[in-house]
Amino acid sequence: MTKLRRSVTIVGLFLGVLVLAANSWAQKRPPILEQIAKTYGLDSFGQIDAIRYTWNAQFPGVNVSRSWVWEPKTGKISF
Repeated sequence: MTKLRRSVTIVGLFLGVLVLAANSWAQKRPPILEQIAKTYGLDSFGQIDAIRYTWNAQFPGVNVSRSWVWEPKTGKISF
């Protein structure tokens, strides 16, 4: 019984260390990620009215088309 209790304690401590480590990693963002985000226009995200996406597939005898629209300012998604 003491071996089981010791194992549970060790596993609990290990999981606690992982949770704390994940929180500290999440707070530090490497500068390269910030540079990539700025390059692809993350600073201008507030100016976007809508994002539209459409795809089409053609199979013998069947045409499939799907599209969706996301409006970030209103939170509306249509598909």
